[in-house]
Amino acid sequence: MSSTNEFDMRGRLGTIVPNVFSTMASVAATPQEGAVEKPNKERVSGTIGIAGETVTGAVYVHLPDGFARQIANAILGNPPDQAVADGDLNDVVGELTNMVGGGLKSALCDAGLRCAMSTPSVIRGAFAIDVPNALRPEILQFSCQGQTFFVEAHLKCA
Repeated sequence: MSSTNEFDMRGRLGTIVPNVFSTMASVAATPQEGAVEKPNKERVSGTIGIAGETVTGAVYVHLPDGFARQIANAILGNPPDQAVADGDLNDVVGELTNMVGGGLKSALCDAGLRCAMSTPSVIRGAFAIDVPNALRPEILQFSCQGQTFFVEAHLKCA
């Protein structure tokens, strides 16, 4: 059985996120190297919980509002500048988060860290996430169509 210290969460998310954005929205999301600042601006964020006997945590997908609407239009097959209803935006951000979280959950299970996921929730605004010391936080920054977005994961072994 693996542990989160041995699990390459950064590498896995660096593969999962571009695959999800390519598959769902036909756009290229590229991981950015170097110092990553925590997301602290107005945004639309999806979150999903991951839990099992040996692992627990959460995954967040943080998208700037305008970019989230642009991606929603791409996924829904709408013109890029079409207005997006809040319900549609929530559905798209929730589904992107579900797919990113599902990819990570699958990779954790493959590594012997059996777990399950919660349903996604969507949060809007500028907020901070305080991470307890027991969790291993990873924040990845991605570039896509001239925009920057973040994926944040916090995991720990029980």
